Amino acid sequence: MRIVQRVTAFFLAAVLMTSPFTAMAATSTKISGVSLRIASDIEVGSSGADVSVSTISSKYYVEEVEIKNEPSDEWEDGDKPKIKVTLEAADDYYFASGFSKGDVNLTGNDGTVTSVSRTSSTLVVSITLEALEGESEYDLDVDGLDWDAEDGTAYWNENEEAKKYEIRLYRGSTAVTSVITTTKTSYHFGSYITKGGYYTFQVRGVYNSSNKGSWKESESWYVTSAEAAEISSNSSSDDNSDGSSSGSSSGASGPGATAGSGAWLKDDIGWWYCNADRSYTVSNWQYIDNVWYYFNETGYMVTGWVQWNSKWYYCSDSGAMLANTTTPDGYYVGSDGAWIS
Repeated sequence: MRIVQRVTAFFLAAVLMTSPFTAMAATSTKISGVSLRIASDIEVGSSGADVSVSTISSKYYVEEVEIKNEPSDEWEDGDKPKIKVTLEAADDYYFASGFSKGDVNLTGNDGTVTSVSRTSSTLVVSITLEALEGESEYDLDVDGLDWDAEDGTAYWNENEEAKKYEIRLYRGSTAVTSVITTTKTSYHFGSYITKGGYYTFQVRGVYNSSNKGSWKESESWYVTSAEAAEISSNSSSDDNSDGSSSGSSSGASGPGATAGSGAWLKDDIGWWYCNADRSYTVSNWQYIDNVWYYFNETGYMVTGWVQWNSKWYYCSDSGAMLANTTTPDGYYVGSDGAWIS
């Protein structure tokens, strides 16, 4: 029986090597990149491993998602879930040779591609998700938030367990500053009060990078345009000697840097763009040096696929939105940058 099977297998292989196979290969379309969206419900203290991986592509599909390090008991603080995703190419498509980790774009939950292996029909992607964080062991909530309407200084009560504080300023729903760190219980925002509007600030206590309190928000403070001009003109960035911004950098120029109107800045998380009025864009597009860029909910530049107003757009590795071209994973985007299905 084994001899018959081997002969049969050999015969089939010989048939596949004939011209019909050559013709089929010639009409197949290469897949040179993939985009995956990760949704994980894994939490510290849970015993489950609920992770889903999806794609908008019709050229390949998710065959299987496997958790490689599921705990015997519960997930603990600092654990990094590891998943293996198996993709199958659709009919008339194949995964290109030389497929690398850089050819896989991830969205959704933060993760890092650690390895990639392929055959022409199957792609296996190994991903390590970000470390899990449990609830803080410290009471780091802050109260007593108040404004000094004369000069734009924010105040709050001291939290004895906090080693420092993180604060940020909003005008309406627009973030005016990135997250600023200080060891004091006040911060002078006067130099950021450049326009009329309703201002609020948020603050939270910080013990260390793994233990931070919940954001607390002040009451809104209305400032007229004339008042804003007076407050900002009488203020200086030196008024806060120990304050540091989480978006600060050595001044390195990023993609599409615009002289005079703002500056690209980079930190350990990524690139963000500081406007001339010290505000920055969140959850929206911004046109910089004749290029569209998308910034996420924390103000950082996004690469890969972006869903916006029920349409899909693609931003290159430099952050620039693509238009009138084919994306690395084989989709065509039109003159407005939207995917043409």
